[in-house]
Amino acid sequence: MAHPRLTLWPRILLIPIVILIALRPGDASWINDEPILMEMAIRYNHTASNIYGIDLPITPCPYGLQGTRGARYGPLPVWIDQVLLAFTHNLILMIAVRALLFASLTAAALGWLAKTLRLSDWFTVIAMLSPWIWLFSRSLWDSSWCVPISALLLAAYAGFLANHKRADLIIVVVCCFMLPLIHLMGIAMVLPVLLHLLLFHRSEIWAFRWRIALMMSMCVYLFWPYLFYSFSHIRPAIPSNRSALLGWLFPLLGGHFLTLGVGGVTPGDGWQDFAPACVKFTFMLAQWISRAALAAVWLGMALAIPRAWSVIRRPSSTTVSDHLCFIALSVWICQTLLDGLERLYFATYYYSGTWIAYLFFAWIAADWLVKRVRKDIFISIIALYAASLLLGIGIIAATIARNGGTRTIYYGTSIGNQIAAVQKLRNYSDDSVVDFQLPQWRLFPLARKVLLELNPPTFAPRPRRHLVVKYRDAGPGDAHIEVEEIPGS
Repeated sequence: MAHPRLTLWPRILLIPIVILIALRPGDASWINDEPILMEMAIRYNHTASNIYGIDLPITPCPYGLQGTRGARYGPLPVWIDQVLLAFTHNLILMIAVRALLFASLTAAALGWLAKTLRLSDWFTVIAMLSPWIWLFSRSLWDSSWCVPISALLLAAYAGFLANHKRADLIIVVVCCFMLPLIHLMGIAMVLPVLLHLLLFHRSEIWAFRWRIALMMSMCVYLFWPYLFYSFSHIRPAIPSNRSALLGWLFPLLGGHFLTLGVGGVTPGDGWQDFAPACVKFTFMLAQWISRAALAAVWLGMALAIPRAWSVIRRPSSTTVSDHLCFIALSVWICQTLLDGLERLYFATYYYSGTWIAYLFFAWIAADWLVKRVRKDIFISIIALYAASLLLGIGIIAATIARNGGTRTIYYGTSIGNQIAAVQKLRNYSDDSVVDFQLPQWRLFPLARKVLLELNPPTFAPRPRRHLVVKYRDAGPGDAHIEVEEIPGS
């Protein structure tokens, strides 16, 4: 939405939002993928190598997690954990630092994009209220890093389209290389940007060819172990028992990132299992209000079609926003092909690499609406939407904090509570008999083992006892765990 001048209030509000996102890092999730990534970071940090032709005290991990379809993802998230481990083994501190970095980078990218497109900074504030940004910023997971990097990619490319600065183009090239090295879903964002570059900016690519070649060479040099491994171990597997139709339709729900959940999927899923009926009803009401973002995205997609067509017909007489419409629609097409062919659906993290394209659709829909409805009505709609997001996040965060997580494997007992239980276990001898009644640790024993490795015993001697690890059961839904001695042991 065009405006005569920028106000400071939206930018000032971004600071407490970023801080709030990073509060209570001990409430974060710690189930299976997070321990696997951390174990890889620990293992390679303890191994010296000369993989790049020089002696290094550690070995950069050559690859990341193995997906459910058999593909190995990129090593960049593991590298980030390796760097953090070099400074601290305190996972709570690592999550806080990660959340601050994640949220700050995302907010800066959104602010940059809004400034380039001359949109209101209030849209940036509202976008940062996404419950999925709150959830993913606090998760030691791989694909979540696609969120800030994809936002930075689109912001840098919009800046390049507006000003043709070489620095912006270099950022674009680096982000295009990094996204697939975080998660392969980032390809759906990278290909449309590269296609647009080749179609409309070949002269700029040629003018900056040496700098681009230098950056690409550095990236290939850093990531060649993963690239070599990927090309020699690609084994695509598409499950035949999943619906092909849902995969093709799922990209129409790209506005999922701007809601409190669609199709029964909510942030921190499982918090609602034992919540009071009034809390569930309040959240459901907020959830339905937040789903208005889906309609905004669909409207934005419809508005983007003629603008994208004008880019094809008259590229020199179109605006930056018109070119981004072309890119965003191309991203949606790529997402559709990816999800349809792979039969992927009903998982919000599939949008981590493309969410910014859907946010752009919602932005241009809001820009279109504000010119056609009364200002007070438009502000009331936006305020109601923002309030629904705040209310929903508040309910989820408060419930998880009170219960110490959830009893489901979708979120699980919070990492702070798990660390406290491990630290208590460390007060006893390693020869102690421990009865693990916690389903989460029985299903995913690596979560416990990694915590034990990062929390070594601090004193001796330690008595040998018969112990039990179980839920505290202080009330319905209580996910806190405790360590107790068996009487007489």
